[in-house]
Amino acid sequence: MPAEDIAIEQETTEAIGENKHTLAERLNAIQRDADLSASAKARYAAEATREAEERHREIVQEHECSKAEALEQNEKRVFKIAYPKDVLTDARKESFRGAYRDATFRLLEVSDDALDRVMSRGLRTGDTALQQACYHEAIERGAHSVADEYRERYPKANEVWQTYAKTRRVAESREAILGSALLRSGGPGDGA
Repeated sequence: MPAEDIAIEQETTEAIGENKHTLAERLNAIQRDADLSASAKARYAAEATREAEERHREIVQEHECSKAEALEQNEKRVFKIAYPKDVLTDARKESFRGAYRDATFRLLEVSDDALDRVMSRGLRTGDTALQQACYHEAIERGAHSVADEYRERYPKANEVWQTYAKTRRVAESREAILGSALLRSGGPGDGA
């Protein structure tokens, strides 16, 4: 699991634990208060529980927002243009971006077979703008063999992809778990 995901999970776990601890302390204090009647204790306990449930929902929402933000950041890293080492000046960077844009738009209409051939040509000729445009288009299309060919050649791209893929799998599995839990419970507000 990527370090960012571990940190998010850890923060969420700590927040949930703190919320449970706070609720337990409040409930114990309510039960120990000799000045409260049984019905007052029940009301205060229900209020404390409601507040803890509300805080739990906030923690889960914050967690989901953090995970979505991490996924978005990782996706941006996957699609970030990597400039060749000799592209140092702003003018050269703009020229490279222009070549990348041109290649990207031209690749939108080609078949997957043509995309594969164009990637091979880009790799043979060392045309990094063309390679990256092919790679990004392959990711968008799900053309795994083309994307894999690029990642085999560029370990950093593979590392970035692996981080993104792990983050995406965690997000998708969490959505599936939450979805199945919702189906089992019959949905919110059903009293289950």
